[in-house]
Amino acid sequence: AEDRIKARSVADFLAGMTDTYALKEHRRLFDHTPDLS
Repeated sequence: AEDRIKARSVADFLAGMTDTYALKEHRRLFDHTPDLS
């Protein structure tokens, strides 16, 4: 039951993201180019 609650929370969080926010977060987490600015 605990796993279902966590999964639902993650799904709700992702569903609430705007496209722009989701793209920025994806870049932040997975882009391996260092940010030197």
